[in-house]
Amino acid sequence: MFFVYRGSKKFFRSIFPSFYNKIEKYKIIIKYIISGGTAAVVDLSALYFFTSFCGIWYVLSSSLAFLLAYFVSFSLQKFWTFRDNGREKIRQQMYLYFIVGVANLFLNGAGMYLLVDKFGVMYLLAQIIIGAILGASSFIIYRFIIFKKKRIHSKLRGDKKRILIATGIFPPDIGGPATYVKVLLEELPKFGYEVKVVTYTDNQGEGDEKDPQIFRIGRQQNIFFRYFKYFWKVFELSEWADIIYVQGPISEGLPTCLACCLRKRKYILKVVGDYAWEQGRQRFGVNDLLDTFQNNKYSRRVEFIRKMQKIVASSASRVITPSEYLKTIIMKWGVEAEKIKVIYNSIGAIKEIDLKINKEAARESLNLKGSIILSVGRLVPWKGFDLLIDLMPELLQENSDFKLIIAGAGPDKEKIEEKIKNLKLEKNVILTGGIDQHELFKYMLAADIFLLNTGYEGLPHVVIEAMRLSLPVITTDVGGNREVVENNKTGLLVEYNNREQIKEAILNLNKDKNLISTLTANAEKQIVEKFSQEQMINNIVKELGEALKN
Repeated sequence: MFFVYRGSKKFFRSIFPSFYNKIEKYKIIIKYIISGGTAAVVDLSALYFFTSFCGIWYVLSSSLAFLLAYFVSFSLQKFWTFRDNGREKIRQQMYLYFIVGVANLFLNGAGMYLLVDKFGVMYLLAQIIIGAILGASSFIIYRFIIFKKKRIHSKLRGDKKRILIATGIFPPDIGGPATYVKVLLEELPKFGYEVKVVTYTDNQGEGDEKDPQIFRIGRQQNIFFRYFKYFWKVFELSEWADIIYVQGPISEGLPTCLACCLRKRKYILKVVGDYAWEQGRQRFGVNDLLDTFQNNKYSRRVEFIRKMQKIVASSASRVITPSEYLKTIIMKWGVEAEKIKVIYNSIGAIKEIDLKINKEAARESLNLKGSIILSVGRLVPWKGFDLLIDLMPELLQENSDFKLIIAGAGPDKEKIEEKIKNLKLEKNVILTGGIDQHELFKYMLAADIFLLNTGYEGLPHVVIEAMRLSLPVITTDVGGNREVVENNKTGLLVEYNNREQIKEAILNLNKDKNLISTLTANAEKQIVEKFSQEQMINNIVKELGEALKN
């Protein structure tokens, strides 16, 4: 089997290069299976030879064949499969390898008895199940314990520090986290880092032909396959990386946590919200806002997600969060305060083409007229879009030119469309659907007021962008909003879903141009000072350096 592998490898490399590349990707598993198969052939052949040709008692022949197969298996696994050419620990490795083999023998018997006699599974199927489980567990033991290679740290290599970023979204996906990772990919090399990214994608395929630094895992598949493929890719690349920077606690955090545990690698976790709460609100009937959620118990599914994100956060070497408010939330998960670092997100560099478009040009390109109120966010319950739509008839009595534009996509889309239709507001309330950042900036430049009626924000990135583009802001006095907007100085703060306060704030800005000038001038100055990209990158580089030292 060993020689067949070597011959077929050369054949497929010359005839089927794409198929060969796929084989190369999983070659260690293929080698592991071939080595095991070769040992099995040696075992059976030796047993037949010693018994039939040498006339040795079959019990003794079986023992001699087992020993011969053991040495063949050990040699192939050590020197060929796992490429461990060291001789200094060979006795210890042989002893541990023998222990694993004996343990597998007993576990195989116990498992067969349990499945066949207790659960009535057909003996052949039972053997396949037990063999697969023991084979997978043995592979992990061989790879990470018996034949584990000592890794050379980047400082000893003398080359660049290597960071793997594990994220859930990446361009062309739309959203703040995608933009954030793209900025890191562009900026960290300037500080001596070599960067690779693992992400999910709506397109199948794990590679990126345009950029070999990006590895994409298709979202359109069973969650277990998706998570396993993500885990395996992080696991492979973690051998290359000095540290892993994870952008969320569940879809990217769980696979990374497991991979880092097996590899004994450090990872830094970024938390921008409470995933358990978000899923509870969207899928599992939770009605409470985030602060109340922290102190109550909910269904098993919600509590399971909560437990998972706590494990991932607690296992991280440090946690980065974009606001002091979120730091207090994560502390309630049981993570030590000194392990949590607050680094404000930046708005990045707004493209020159966007800044060169004036208000009139932006309105003309979008075919907009009137007094425009812009609200942006996922169409989810806590974003408070329902109240804004309900408020429109009252606002139209004050100013018939008011138009509400809601930019975003999400699960509440049909519900919101039905509300607009029932109130006959089709001409005054516009849903844009999901739009990219370039298009969003156009809407911001065209609008008169930015309004975010939200029950929760970790750090309102979209508010920062609106303020940077001199758009007067009204938002709620919750979460990280207080760290961005200072009431009556850089914007107006209102209570979440407070109909009268929101209406009053809108009418005040609509009538008082001096108030708008004061708020926007103060806001732009604060944004440049507090949320600069340079400051964000410097703080991240500092945390990465500290994590690598410890």
